[in-house]
Amino acid sequence: MLLSILLSLVSSSSSPILGALGRPANAWFLSQLTRHRPDLAQALHDGDGVKPYTVSTLLDDRGRPLPAGKWLQPGESCWLRLTTYEPQLSEAVLSQVLPKLPGHLELYKMIFRLDGYTLDPAQHPWAGQSTLTEICQNSAHIEQSRQVRLEFAAPTAFRSEGADVPLPTPAHVFRSYWQKWNHVAPDGVKIQDAWPEFSARCIMVSELSGLNTARWTFAEGTRGNATGFTGAVSFTLLPRHQCGEWAQYWDGADRVLQSLAQFAFYCGTGHHASIGMGQTRVLPGNKAR
Repeated sequence: MLLSILLSLVSSSSSPILGALGRPANAWFLSQLTRHRPDLAQALHDGDGVKPYTVSTLLDDRGRPLPAGKWLQPGESCWLRLTTYEPQLSEAVLSQVLPKLPGHLELYKMIFRLDGYTLDPAQHPWAGQSTLTEICQNSAHIEQSRQVRLEFAAPTAFRSEGADVPLPTPAHVFRSYWQKWNHVAPDGVKIQDAWPEFSARCIMVSELSGLNTARWTFAEGTRGNATGFTGAVSFTLLPRHQCGEWAQYWDGADRVLQSLAQFAFYCGTGHHASIGMGQTRVLPGNKAR
């Protein structure tokens, strides 16, 4: 089960946003999970591998991060987004955490009234619910299936040889999704190990729109800064004859491309997705038949 949950918040006082709030928001989410599933919360906190969830900073009605330095006035509304994409975690959140949310929420010296939540994209464009099976089925009915267009709404970056890479290179983008997909997928829908190298060789960037780099200062934590890119990027699967030695893997690659692009909505892109970076969604353009 894949969940994208938007929590509706209302500011209780006049206060400035003192940085990107992904770290305190992450701590709040784990504290709520601890109330019901302490074993699961501890495993998520202690694990060094893939974190099968994302937590945003504060967002506006369009899902864009509210900037540091902005003052929220009493009664002003905003949102916090949580996603989960591991079955056991999603079930715990849906059946135990969400029905017993507290009435108030505190994030790094800011207090909010918590007015509820939604999974309905009609109420917020970044809400939603799906499964890996549904994603695979939907990917079989996409026109122009060799192209996807993604919006990176929060700064996005990748770790490579100890450094941050704030660029939307196909090799980094689709390795990120492949790793997270295979972490939670059952054997029948796992993506073969050749995918990262195939995507590096056979997927190209075909459009960049409004691409910028942004430096985030986190509101708390010892590692206080991160730099990433934002904007819209189109990725295109090359024709088979341009894939050279990787042509043998070309059949079905368009469905994998579409599936991973849809999955990005729930898993986020790159590193620090569990503390607000890498918020991603498919933009309109490819339509189901």
